[in-house]
Amino acid sequence: MKNKKEKIEISEIFSSLQGEGKYAGTPMLFIRTYGCTKRCPWCDTRYAIEGSKYKEMTVNQLVKIIKNYEGLYICWTGGEPLLQRKGILEVMLATSYKNHHLETNGDVLIKEDFETFEYLAISPKDKQIAIKVVDLLQDISGEYDIKVVTDLDKIGKDLIPYATMLMPLSTYNKKKDLQIQRKVWNYCIKYNFNFTPRYQYWIWGKKRGI
Repeated sequence: MKNKKEKIEISEIFSSLQGEGKYAGTPMLFIRTYGCTKRCPWCDTRYAIEGSKYKEMTVNQLVKIIKNYEGLYICWTGGEPLLQRKGILEVMLATSYKNHHLETNGDVLIKEDFETFEYLAISPKDKQIAIKVVDLLQDISGEYDIKVVTDLDKIGKDLIPYATMLMPLSTYNKKKDLQIQRKVWNYCIKYNFNFTPRYQYWIWGKKRGI
């Protein structure tokens, strides 16, 4: 492989279990990129967005890490990974035998991304983006989910019509979070939605690298 000069801003890399969505419980290597298009007040990874150090890593460095990972699944997460689409695609091209997943808010999502990643977990944060994502899904045969984070009150309620699964909002108040979890659970039963857990927070709290 030729030396690649393209660099990607990385917040952290760690192996863990997927805590959310269709692949919850699956071992994965998580590559968290730095930077985002949003500044959501409830974000649990603000360290990947602002006010934190990050590493500039080359394509070759990331390829080596992925090749040394014994598992099959690689999850690109953030922040918003697609801000660094060019570098990520170079890494993926050199490690195409791995199964690459993407976690994105959908802000800069394009149709070609569905042909690139084996699975996309799309979590739009506003109605305009949700509508855009649904439009992009026309004639798409790839594997994806539209994961709406909601408390069924102020956050995410207007996005529910576009969702394939619902995830309870985390406020980091255990009593309040349990109430939201149960509320979303019952809503999913009543209206036939898939419910996604958030195991990494439920088991480990705010611990990083999980």
